[in-house]
Amino acid sequence: MPLQLLVLGLDGADWAILTPWLDAGHLPNLAGLRARGVWGPLRSTIRPESSIAWVTFATGVNAGRHGIYGFSGQKPDSYATTLNLTPAIRRPAFWQTAATMGKRMVVFNVPMTYPPEPLPGGAVVGGMLAPGLQSDFTSPAELRSQLLAAVPQYVLNVERTGLSLRQFIGETMQAIAARGAAARWLLARDRWDAAVIVFTDTDRLHHYTLHLLEPRHPRYDPAEAAALLPALLAAYQTLDREIGDLLALAGSDATVLVVSDHGFAPCTRRFYANTWLEQAGLLVRRPDAAAQPGLWRRLRASPTLRRLKRSLPVARDWQRPPPPRGHLSGVDWSQTAVAFSPAGGLRFNIGGREPEGFLSPDSAERLAAELIPALLDLADPATGHHPIQAVHRRDDLYQGPYVELAPDLILESVRSDPDPMRNTAVAFGFAPAGPPPGPFTSSGDLTGNHALDGMLIAAGPGIQHGHIAGAQLLDLAPTLLHALGLPVSRDLEGRVLSLWSEPRPIDWVDGDLGSTSPASAATGFTPDEQATVEERLRALGYL
Repeated sequence: MPLQLLVLGLDGADWAILTPWLDAGHLPNLAGLRARGVWGPLRSTIRPESSIAWVTFATGVNAGRHGIYGFSGQKPDSYATTLNLTPAIRRPAFWQTAATMGKRMVVFNVPMTYPPEPLPGGAVVGGMLAPGLQSDFTSPAELRSQLLAAVPQYVLNVERTGLSLRQFIGETMQAIAARGAAARWLLARDRWDAAVIVFTDTDRLHHYTLHLLEPRHPRYDPAEAAALLPALLAAYQTLDREIGDLLALAGSDATVLVVSDHGFAPCTRRFYANTWLEQAGLLVRRPDAAAQPGLWRRLRASPTLRRLKRSLPVARDWQRPPPPRGHLSGVDWSQTAVAFSPAGGLRFNIGGREPEGFLSPDSAERLAAELIPALLDLADPATGHHPIQAVHRRDDLYQGPYVELAPDLILESVRSDPDPMRNTAVAFGFAPAGPPPGPFTSSGDLTGNHALDGMLIAAGPGIQHGHIAGAQLLDLAPTLLHALGLPVSRDLEGRVLSLWSEPRPIDWVDGDLGSTSPASAATGFTPDEQATVEERLRALGYL
């Protein structure tokens, strides 16, 4: 049915990747939106990771107020970490605010929407953190069986394990088609005011295929690129067709926004901060924890066994790792001053804050003052380049009641240099044993890494034509509420973007429109489900 507002999220989409195909006429629906609307870069969050980025998009406030700094969070008064699911988000999403004001909303496959929260008068299909199709990933709950009956080929995520790159691209293209079919089915079954529909498949493609687009990448092979680029383009053309079908369903009077939570760039290197800290004597592991991966992980690395696991039903459970102990479970905290936390940065072992902390706040500050220039001066011996371009104190980035959940220092690596040898992903855990020994390794199969600038297109009645500059993820929640004709709280931190040719008065109101979501550490996962989700995130470099 015709919509008032359609938001299409293309996770990790980047103008540098799409523009050549747009200009060549390969993606006519996206090109048509660009031609009849405004378009430009969309600045992500620091770090530009899908968890913090999509929650910032949804809430319109910085992480210090919504409480999400990564897919994993560190429990207060503990060294343990937990997966961040919807109960951990401390602020309402704009679609919750709109629903309380009478708008009928569809929220489809947006990351960080599992488990799905009830939406008055609306429907939610949870995103990538759902452990499987058997889980309760929809609200209302009965929507799950109805969706799977209508689109039996629907998948939550395409796993790279055991697939050749060609197979992975092909299965991802099928997933795009299934996601589009499910979204159209959901839109057509009722009358809705607005829909937020995210294709996470673009992010998955970019993680594994950007070496095909960059001849300077050390993994670039002209023969492989010639063989696989048509398949990669075909996957994007499938996405473009699904976008066209969704636009037709939305109707010509709908306001349409295409957004990505971050961009992407070719990447070749990986930096393990914990290995660097260990070599500096600032992090100590227990002798029994420093051993290299055992038989189970060596078996997982075998291509033959990976294919076997996918083909034999009896062997599919082998894909699941043993119950996870966490990257830092083997750390001797009585001798460790600082560690790189799965929450996304360096966290000091401060007395009175951490269970075995021994640093005073002053000594932690002195150590930070030493670490910051050391990290900025750090050079990758394989390239001679400096991979860390900025180190931020958390109070300089974030403001709000949940800043204490953030790491103390956030590392920002070089992400978008034209030379992919300069682009480095900061990795969790510890580097595998050499040679060569040390904190730097190849990025391996992950040949693309997140970049700070995603993309924005806005088109529809009254919207200008041309380029837009300076847009941020923070701006989208207030802008989308305004596009729906709803009041906008001054409590939101972004601005309403100037998308329309004629000024549209903004109904600013004081106070927060909507209740704050209660925070909870509970995941509701069984051990097997948690292992499945953690392995999925680990494969993508998020844990």
